[in-house]
Amino acid sequence: MKFVKLNHPDSQEFREAWEIYESSFPLDERRALGLQKELIKNKLYHFFIALKNKVLVAIITDWDLGNFLFVEHLAVKEEFRGKGIGTKLLKEYTSKNKQKMVLEVERPDNELARKRIRFYERIGFKLNTFDYLQPSLGKDKNPVPLFLMTYPDKINNSEFSSTRKKIHTIVHGLKNPLLSS
Repeated sequence: MKFVKLNHPDSQEFREAWEIYESSFPLDERRALGLQKELIKNKLYHFFIALKNKVLVAIITDWDLGNFLFVEHLAVKEEFRGKGIGTKLLKEYTSKNKQKMVLEVERPDNELARKRIRFYERIGFKLNTFDYLQPSLGKDKNPVPLFLMTYPDKINNSEFSSTRKKIHTIVHGLKNPLLSS
């Protein structure tokens, strides 16, 4: 699998990747197109497409936050789901990046959410059940209660607090971390 970093939101690859992004995430868990086009210019942010035999099969976005990578979005194109692409993609991604990794997952309140958590656990991610809210990704969006998963190890309360602070202040531009109620 080949990873290609997108730098231009006006490219055909970006348009195809955007279709995967929009179809894969609930409204409250994705940005509007205009915000995404601005974000792609941020040097800490990376929007990758994954190609298999020169065909776009998945996307992965991350933030390099110094002591860890925050994997913000990962999605496989619908027609390629259930074929092991996501597993292969994430295994290659974790082997290429030696930093610790953090990602958000829906709380295990339904079978689909539990299935996603098990998927990440098979790769080596660990579920951390600290109360966590993903800040709003836009004016018409709501904060989302989620959990963090980390790779390769779980985090303690102190690490959780500093991780949340970095994600909320750098990725979301908040002055202070959003705390669960």
